[in-house]
Amino acid sequence: MRIGVSTWVKLVFLWVAFGLSGRLTAQNLVSSAPRADITLNGLWQYVLNQSQDAIPTSGWSTERVPALPLTDGTTSVWYQQTLFVPSSWVQLNRKFFVKLEQAGHYAAVYSNGTFIGDHFGQFSPFEVEVTNYILGGQNNQIQIYVHKADTTYIRAGVDIDQSSCPPSNPDCIGNAYRSATPTVTERNWVGLAGDVTFSWRPSTYISDVAVISSVRNWTLQANLQVSGSGTFTAQAAVLDGAQTVLTLPSQPVVSGAVTLEASWTTPVLWGPSPYGQPKLYTLQTTLLRGGKRVDVVYTQFGFREVWVSGTDVMLNGQKLWLVGNAVDQLSSIRYVNDRREEAFAFFTAESAGANTVESHWDEPGEPWLQLADEMGMLVVGSFFCDGRPQIQSQVDSVTDWSQWMTFTAQEWVQAVKNHPSIVIWRPLDVFPQGVPLSAVSPSLEAAIQAADPSGRPIADGSDIDIWGQSIQSTTNPQQCDNGEAYASKLAADTLPLLVKEIFGNYNLSCAPTFWNTFYGDAFTGGGVGLVITDLIPEDESVTPTWFSISGIGNRPTSSQDIPDWITQTWTPTAVGTQFAGLYQTYWQPTLPSTSPSSGDYQASGLSAAAPETIAFLMPTGVTGSPVGVLIAQDGSGTAWFVVPQPGAYNLLYSTGSADVITPVTVSAPPPF
Repeated sequence: MRIGVSTWVKLVFLWVAFGLSGRLTAQNLVSSAPRADITLNGLWQYVLNQSQDAIPTSGWSTERVPALPLTDGTTSVWYQQTLFVPSSWVQLNRKFFVKLEQAGHYAAVYSNGTFIGDHFGQFSPFEVEVTNYILGGQNNQIQIYVHKADTTYIRAGVDIDQSSCPPSNPDCIGNAYRSATPTVTERNWVGLAGDVTFSWRPSTYISDVAVISSVRNWTLQANLQVSGSGTFTAQAAVLDGAQTVLTLPSQPVVSGAVTLEASWTTPVLWGPSPYGQPKLYTLQTTLLRGGKRVDVVYTQFGFREVWVSGTDVMLNGQKLWLVGNAVDQLSSIRYVNDRREEAFAFFTAESAGANTVESHWDEPGEPWLQLADEMGMLVVGSFFCDGRPQIQSQVDSVTDWSQWMTFTAQEWVQAVKNHPSIVIWRPLDVFPQGVPLSAVSPSLEAAIQAADPSGRPIADGSDIDIWGQSIQSTTNPQQCDNGEAYASKLAADTLPLLVKEIFGNYNLSCAPTFWNTFYGDAFTGGGVGLVITDLIPEDESVTPTWFSISGIGNRPTSSQDIPDWITQTWTPTAVGTQFAGLYQTYWQPTLPSTSPSSGDYQASGLSAAAPETIAFLMPTGVTGSPVGVLIAQDGSGTAWFVVPQPGAYNLLYSTGSADVITPVTVSAPPPF
């Protein structure tokens, strides 16, 4: 074991604190942690267009997971990855899980050939417990089956007959459960488009944390759910880096739930200027039994509050003004799903006077939302739109579709509720034909409110009204709309009014005049803001270059239409240039400019590691749980980490014959 002298004190402390016995090894040090997350992204085996009835025994090819969605009509994909689990990991009383961030449309997880669980819908993360199917000291096979939306793969418990669909659109019913794109094969895409994670936690654990900050009351509240039986108490502390800045007094867990609360009058408010700054704190939540720690969870959050006051939406007590971009259907920037180009896209948006992003056509992805938290970008929380260039979808049952989508929305809100960047909920935009707003909105609103106790407003005509229109005149498509209808609606509305979409021909010669008029009317007339398209340039053809194939996010090697974060150059759109000037004229004289704040670490020289080895970053100078990634299987001996906080860590891995423990410093990415 190679170890720096300066690290001995920290390691001995950890050894004693976690009650280890025997030889101190990298695996023992990691396995002592109550929790750990291991990213399984990397080279996987795959087989296309096979039945779910049996896991294939031949025909496997190799490709990196996650990857851009398959939009060529592929029906299904089998995936397989080998995971070596040391014996020390399974000797403690803990549970193991596999989590898929985004899989379309149906996904089933298997462990060593045994079916564990499945999920319908690409919009929400999906997790299954695999504890009883993991073998210690051996290679384990994680298999995943994904299938497009058709017949028995649309929603659970049905076998939908699509024989009436036209040959040009054979999945017309399945398409109603997917967001629209220009072609039907793109709409019903298939594949693993998000991160795959293997994790552990104690057998009794904190299963959910909802962080609720109130600017009006100057309080911080944490609602906890606990899985497991016994007598427990819970306590929490707010950390700023490694410093405790607030303590939430302990409370007993009753019927698997507990609420912790404390007054806090001195937080740094989260938000873009002038609402605050993108300041993130960490809530350390601890579960105790008899005074001894059972579990600990670290949750990043921002102290901010959003509410409706008359026809205004307020953020931290100031009127909210949103200007931003709705990302195109199947945009490469979304599905590449990597922090570098997404962060640069946010920077280019800020350069266009934008403080808001909306995914609109699909779930935005955890890296996207995390970066929005770090960079102070506001988010309209959306994931589904049936807006289509031609008739692509039809519902099999209005009631069943509405119930499925309501459940999906609640599941998604539950998963992303702690992101301070999400300031407005609008999970569903345009519904399929034949589905009225009245069939969905009441149950959808109740589901969102149940999943998000913070009271964020919902933009479906209940808390916030929505406006959308064409840039072109309804009477003469060669002329621009004069804005009178919008101004009239704005003047008469008793709710806040958000422009969520402006479509049509942006290249008309009258477009600059239209934007001047519309932006001015929205700002001075009391609108919530404008969310349009084409503020962020997405047509820069870039061939990505990567340090490593390991770590979070996709790693495509072909040319992609994404902002060129490599050279940090881009061509501003005409609309973006005009909006930058409008932002400075109406809102603030200085354009926003922020950068990511979480830690990014690239490890090289790991070629001597055992082929099945997982490399870990173990916090030493910061607080948090170990984060692991598969060492790249391409022979480069590299590993690429992203951790919530920069600072001091130990890099841990095994060569097979020896353990390597190396002190490292994880830095934030350089500013733009």
